[in-house]
Amino acid sequence: MSVLEDVLKEEYARSLRFSRLIEEELATLPKGSVRVRMIRGREYYYLNHREGDRVISDYIPASKIESVRAKVARRRELKEALREQERSRRQIERALGERPDVVDDLNGG
Repeated sequence: MSVLEDVLKEEYARSLRFSRLIEEELATLPKGSVRVRMIRGREYYYLNHREGDRVISDYIPASKIESVRAKVARRRELKEALREQERSRRQIERALGERPDVVDDLNGG
């Protein structure tokens, strides 16, 4: 096996580990988006998300709105990072001509 193949397989395994960590963090973050509704001249904040075919709106107290917005933004960043890791793994598979057999665990190898 060439050095390049070894490096690509190591990068593939690292990408898998990183993707798992991203998925674990995503599971802790809220889905959806923050929406503002004007009711009788006052702003009320809601977290809108889908559950099956239904759109669910959960009220967000004004004291927690910035925290929820930060978590929603973090979720978007992580989703993009996860897509980037998937693209990277596809490129490695194309370069190797196959999906590498890697022993993957979160402890590094």
